[in-house]
Amino acid sequence: MKLRTKFSFLTCTLTIIVVLGVSIFLYIAEKQLLIKELKENQSNIIRGLSEVSKESLITSNEILLINYINKIKQTRGIEYAMLTTTNGKIKAHTNINLLGSKIMKSLKIKASVLEEQTYFNDKNEEISVMSTPVIIDGKSRGIIWVGFSQNILNKIVDETLRKTRKRILAVASTGLIIGIFGAIILSSMMTKPIKKMALGAKSIGQGKLDTVIQVKSRDELGNLAKDLNKMAKKLAELDQMKQDFVSSITHEFRSPLNAMGIHFDLLFKGHLGELNEKQKESLIILKNNSSRLRMFIDDLLDVAKLEIGKMVINSNFFNLTSVIKETFDFYKVQADQKEIKLQTELSNSSPEVYADQDRTRQVLTNLLNNAIKFTPENGIITINAKVKDKSFVEVSIKDTGMGIPKDQQMSIFDKFEQVKGIRKKVVGQKGTGLGLAIVKGIVEGQGGKIWVESESGKGSTFYFTIPTRG
Repeated sequence: MKLRTKFSFLTCTLTIIVVLGVSIFLYIAEKQLLIKELKENQSNIIRGLSEVSKESLITSNEILLINYINKIKQTRGIEYAMLTTTNGKIKAHTNINLLGSKIMKSLKIKASVLEEQTYFNDKNEEISVMSTPVIIDGKSRGIIWVGFSQNILNKIVDETLRKTRKRILAVASTGLIIGIFGAIILSSMMTKPIKKMALGAKSIGQGKLDTVIQVKSRDELGNLAKDLNKMAKKLAELDQMKQDFVSSITHEFRSPLNAMGIHFDLLFKGHLGELNEKQKESLIILKNNSSRLRMFIDDLLDVAKLEIGKMVINSNFFNLTSVIKETFDFYKVQADQKEIKLQTELSNSSPEVYADQDRTRQVLTNLLNNAIKFTPENGIITINAKVKDKSFVEVSIKDTGMGIPKDQQMSIFDKFEQVKGIRKKVVGQKGTGLGLAIVKGIVEGQGGKIWVESESGKGSTFYFTIPTRG
């Protein structure tokens, strides 16, 4: 999962959690507040009726109490209101037919405190009854009763909460949209410079030391980009110093090596006197080592040319099959000495390719030499070439050798990189780690590409393509 996706997912998840959490909290708080307001409203109704009852009893004005009770009855949720004596006889009621009768037995008379009790009426509806005594001159002169329909109160609460839910849903939806949109923008702002730095670091790692990472932010990411640019600049300076050093050293080595080669030939031909067998053996060892050193110098020069883009590629049309067979014949004797079966799988048609014939031979030589080096006795090496998409010829060199671990398959084409743990198993001359880097530079310089497929202990197959058109 990409960093941008992770960051967007995380911020969106946090936004959703926060919005949902706040919405639930507001809903619960609104519900509790609504219930509290209903309770306070019920208490206010009781207190108001108590005050009117006091005034009615003091002034003996029954009309005042009856009018107030009838007014209370119009309030939604109130089932009835009444005034009784302390022993439960009804003196005033919203239903005048009940005047003078006794209150129902389910109601308990407590003439000292505010009391709340519930019961179910004939319609099986829950009625919540609040009662309080009417105190005049320290004595209870009666009891106020107000019955509230719990079903209607619940409907009032539900209706209000329904409106609240709609408002919260609207606000939460808007908040979620803004939050998610903001999270995506924020993740883009955060990951865009990181992506630039990752691409820049990858380019620097691939040897493109002139890479400049463009990050305009002035935060920690901007400072990191500046440090990466400084690092790339320092690496470029060091790389240039290395190239100058290698170029100077290789040129200095080539002159004495060439002179040594000339004198070796003179000695072998007897122009400087006759040699005995021991002297000849010593000269052969010296000549072979000087040849190996000259090949290493040539590899260093090729690498230096590749790095500065000055390796000459002289592309022309030529017959690839002929070059493969020539290379095959050259290494057949070496393969036979190791009891390795060297074979080709070439099509009947001879593909014409457009590339540098000598450089292509150098690629084949390097890959075939490696295959023989890393393939044990009784192994098999197969060279194959086939036309792909009429624009390229794909050449493969497959062996049954030691194989290359997957975690090293990308790095083996880098300079001085060799497969770890295998070098010790190779019998004979060791490599320098430059061959595959040169091969990669040649193949890509000709317009092709190179890759490897391998499994440890089961061999490797190197593929490279050569264009068929100029």
